[in-house]
Amino acid sequence: MRHTVLWCVGNPLLQDDGAGPALFTILEGAAPGQLRVVNCETTPENYIAPLTRAIRNDSVHLLIVDAAEMGLPGGAVRRMRLDEFAGVAFGTHGIPLPLLLAPLLPELEVTVLGIQPARRGFGDSLSPEVSLAVETLAPLLLEGRWDEVEAYQENCSPR
Repeated sequence: MRHTVLWCVGNPLLQDDGAGPALFTILEGAAPGQLRVVNCETTPENYIAPLTRAIRNDSVHLLIVDAAEMGLPGGAVRRMRLDEFAGVAFGTHGIPLPLLLAPLLPELEVTVLGIQPARRGFGDSLSPEVSLAVETLAPLLLEGRWDEVEAYQENCSPR
């Protein structure tokens, strides 16, 4: 049986970078059996060992929610592959996620949902835009419909 591990990544003390942990707060205890929700905050590397054990026992899809600078309006949510995320990461955690997860590939399928921050800096509350994005995203995740999130497309306009 295949199950999904959801990593909620971000720093809840840096305003919109706290989108992942805010999502965890909504989903904690509400997730169905095939969705395991983990509050990684700024240290996803601490959750590599449990993820590795899960891969050995089952087919696992890792879903990561994190703030991402994508050059979009605040609160925009985009679905991307791990390699796409390398170029847009907001980067408040120590080890870049593509580097952290590289040893587990290709056995692990990874989808990243990036949420465009509207506010940056110290503070423990989300902007209204990002708060709405988190509240909108939560039921999609509970229903396994994250593939309905618009795919990320890098701005290809000439510089």
